Amino acid sequence: MMGSSQFATPTLELLLQRGYEIIAVYTQPPRVANRGKKITPTPIHEVAEKNDLKVFTPLDFSDGASISEFKSLEPDVAVVVSYGLILPGRLLAIPRFGFLNIHPSLLPRWRGAAPIQRALIEGDTKTGVSIIKVTEKLDAGPIFLKEEVEIDQGITASELSDELAVKGADLLCRVMDNLETITPVEQSHTGISYAKKIDKMETRIDWNFPAKEIYNKIHGLSYQPGAWFEHRGVRIKILKCELIDKDGEPGQVLAHDMTLSCVKGSIRPTLIQRQGKTPMNVKDFLRGYKLEIGEKLS
Repeated sequence: MMGSSQFATPTLELLLQRGYEIIAVYTQPPRVANRGKKITPTPIHEVAEKNDLKVFTPLDFSDGASISEFKSLEPDVAVVVSYGLILPGRLLAIPRFGFLNIHPSLLPRWRGAAPIQRALIEGDTKTGVSIIKVTEKLDAGPIFLKEEVEIDQGITASELSDELAVKGADLLCRVMDNLETITPVEQSHTGISYAKKIDKMETRIDWNFPAKEIYNKIHGLSYQPGAWFEHRGVRIKILKCELIDKDGEPGQVLAHDMTLSCVKGSIRPTLIQRQGKTPMNVKDFLRGYKLEIGEKLS
């Protein structure tokens, strides 16, 4: 099993529950996290240690030693979920059944680093999970199974990620249960799109966009890294919002309930986070923070 983020934990937990023999877990090395500067292992590392699994944390697979070490384990199959390292071809060739990957989109749509965020930002009404065989070309391997998921109105990227992680774990185990007989199908050569990594520059809210596009961005970037605006030198994230049929100048405060005008229509935050503070609902936020009707946000 290879994985690092929280998205991978339901898969490792379900593989353990189903009784698969997990001979090793590979994950990113522990790193400094949060403002406390504490060295923190990945979520997968923590699950592995609780279950007395052997853990490896190579920085990469560029040297022969890491690949030889993996080969010595004699794996039948490798499962890779949200791992974060490039896997070279000579590593992919080692397991008898190759590498399986859980990808949270309906491939070939949204190959790449941020499929969940991009689906929401672009206003997709459906997404899903694909179980693919890993090849050297990014997210282009043949598909064993995939399942569609409707995107609920107002869901955030983190909430959708949790949902797809559980569904992906179940689909992966269905493939594992039939590994000797199931045959993957090549991906379509049409409808390919790439979900590029979220850039810090795009997290700032630009009020010169329609309300619906800003709404999509807010939910697509929530909870992390979060879409934000600046007010009197304070950075404020909007984590959830609703659409309001009201017009004004872009960035203008239209009402005491924090209705904020976009170039077309408005939004009203429902969950908000001031810099250095915890998230809170907008009513609690406004009890301790003043916004004047008519002023404009940057």
